[in-house]
Amino acid sequence: MPLLLASLVILLTLKPHFEFSSQTVLYTGLASGSSIEMDKTFNYQATNTAFDNFITIIQSRETQEEVAIRLLAQHLMLSKANPKYISASNFDKLKVKIPKELYAYVERENTKVGDSIVITNYEKTVRNLRALNNSSNTNFVYKLLNYEDPHYSINAIASVKAIRIANSDLIKLTYTVDDPGICQQTLAIYNEVCIKNYRNIKENRSDAVVKYFESQLAAANEKLKNAEDKLLEFNKSYNIINYYEQSKAVANVKEDMEVDYNTKKADLAGIEAATKRLEKKLNIQDAIQLKSNSVLEKKKQLGDLNYKIALTQAEIESGKEELSNLKMLGLKKQAESLTHDISQSINELYSYQNTIDGLPVSKVLPDWMNNTVASENIKAKLKVMDLDAKNFKKQYDIYAPAGANITRIEREISVSEQGYIEILHGLNLAKLKLQDNALSSNVKAIDPPFYPLSPMPTKRKILIIAAAFLGFILTFGTILLMDYFDDTLKNPKKAGQLLKLPCLGMMPKFLLHPETNNLSFIQNRLIEIISQKINQFLSSTGTENSVKTIVFFSTQNREGKTVLAANIARELKKEGKKILYLNYSDAQQKENRERKFPFFAKLLGYPDPRIDYDNSYLAAVRTYLAPSEYYTYALNDSFYKAKEYRDLLEQSTKKLDFVPDYVILELPPILDTNFPTDLFTHSDLAVLVCRSNRLWSEADQTALNGLLPFAGSKMHFIINGVALEEVESLLGELPKKRSDFRKKIKTFFQFQFYTKNQI
Repeated sequence: MPLLLASLVILLTLKPHFEFSSQTVLYTGLASGSSIEMDKTFNYQATNTAFDNFITIIQSRETQEEVAIRLLAQHLMLSKANPKYISASNFDKLKVKIPKELYAYVERENTKVGDSIVITNYEKTVRNLRALNNSSNTNFVYKLLNYEDPHYSINAIASVKAIRIANSDLIKLTYTVDDPGICQQTLAIYNEVCIKNYRNIKENRSDAVVKYFESQLAAANEKLKNAEDKLLEFNKSYNIINYYEQSKAVANVKEDMEVDYNTKKADLAGIEAATKRLEKKLNIQDAIQLKSNSVLEKKKQLGDLNYKIALTQAEIESGKEELSNLKMLGLKKQAESLTHDISQSINELYSYQNTIDGLPVSKVLPDWMNNTVASENIKAKLKVMDLDAKNFKKQYDIYAPAGANITRIEREISVSEQGYIEILHGLNLAKLKLQDNALSSNVKAIDPPFYPLSPMPTKRKILIIAAAFLGFILTFGTILLMDYFDDTLKNPKKAGQLLKLPCLGMMPKFLLHPETNNLSFIQNRLIEIISQKINQFLSSTGTENSVKTIVFFSTQNREGKTVLAANIARELKKEGKKILYLNYSDAQQKENRERKFPFFAKLLGYPDPRIDYDNSYLAAVRTYLAPSEYYTYALNDSFYKAKEYRDLLEQSTKKLDFVPDYVILELPPILDTNFPTDLFTHSDLAVLVCRSNRLWSEADQTALNGLLPFAGSKMHFIINGVALEEVESLLGELPKKRSDFRKKIKTFFQFQFYTKNQI
């Protein structure tokens, strides 16, 4: 079997399919690459996830489909085979399977004869083929990519293997195919496509975040601008420059004015009271009254002028300086004139010497005059202050609700400003991440794919060795299984475990072509051993009978008990014993001598199963036993009533002229025929004969168990027809026809290297 399978593999691999392999290495920088984030730390799990993502992108269907389309476009643009891109044989195969209408999608603008592939035309062709592939699922490109094409199908492109080199930043891509040009170009296209796809995914993801923050920043800026414009319009409408300073100033002025107003009212009350007391003291004549009336009239005019002067002074302070200054000068001149007139009138009153109280008038009149002038001044100021108080109240009424509105608007501005700052911070982080992703997605091919010049070594030798080894394993395993599931009696050891009886010996098959040159010696020696064991057993039992009866029986027919019993009888006779052999009348049956050697068994090396019917051990009993030593009996009523061998001799008309030493009694199969149990009771030895290649059934065991109470320890067994190698357990190694090689192999597997050496 090993030789047969190895030869079959040799025949099937006479024309091997050569394949070419190439590889490329990409530097990713995912683990140790540079980053804009200065505080970025190494994360083992994140790094592994990044490598898994990159390898998944490499192995994605989109990447494989793009590579297949670009490879097809590259080959379609060739006018003839170019080993750099595709071999001549594969190019001819491509020409045969590509329909002519597909060349309409190939761009050939500005292409000259003999020029290489133009990159612009190549990209247009790729776009055309991609659009055709996406248009339906029945077009040629779609079928080519999704069926089992060896070069352009997705299954073929999927055989590109991507693995990370140890714990480095490197990814190795390997590809094996039957064309060196296709092998190199596929990997080169693979590098370009996977790098582009990875960069697009990384940058587009970050770019989307940047665009989101930019849109949110514009909205926040607009919201902040609207809030600031709202505050500006509010300040314009109320003439507010700085609300908090202005409101504070208004409150301070109002408070000071109220304090000054109350102080002046108190002063006026005191002055008026003092004036009344002085006027009582100045109760003089009518002249004084007239003068007083004149002074009072002028005093009233002076009060009006002082009021006008105060108003004009307020206008000047409010910013109206051009006309107010001239008016102020005129009013001051009029006031000075009235004051002078009042002074003259009062000087006239000085002529009066004393008051009604006897006080000098010259002493009382100045005080009265001063109090009168002061009271009028205070009254004028109080009128102005009353007007200012009304204006302050209007201004205060404006500022009071404006504070709440300004606080609300400023809070809105603060919230908008804070949101704007946060969004601006997020935008800066997103742009930083965008730049970081741009750096991390900068994958480069540091080892471009090479052009393989020689094919990969074939696995022909390995396949041949594997086929031979498989044949050996199958054969050896079959033998082991057959041995494991072999429930036959097979050898004395196994038969003894099943029968639970002591063994007298064994006898091999009488093959036509045995594996030994000394089969007759083996047969003789085995019969001698059986005879010796019989004599030893009968001697050990100490039987007093001069005639020893040995019963041979079997559970089924054709077990070989006649041959064994007859040869044992012949051996005992050779030893000088007197023998009587009793057999049933139909025991001698004709053998089928037309058995053939099966061809399949011969092919597999099995030994020749045909029997050597000319062997001396198969000779008829009458050829070596005298007529007086061999008798037959019939299976009749007298047989079933027999208690010992003498009862069976009575069926014959002949009488023994000698006293036998051994009576060998052969019984018919106990499963087919009834038998007298007294024969076993009165026998000295019961021998069960069974074939080695038969199964010991439950019926056999039941029949045997029925005899054990009568035979007891007298029952033994002989196993017949064993394989010749089983005899070695009894006789040692047999002389067989072995070559020197087979002897060495046997010695090797048995680990018996020095067993033949002499002492």
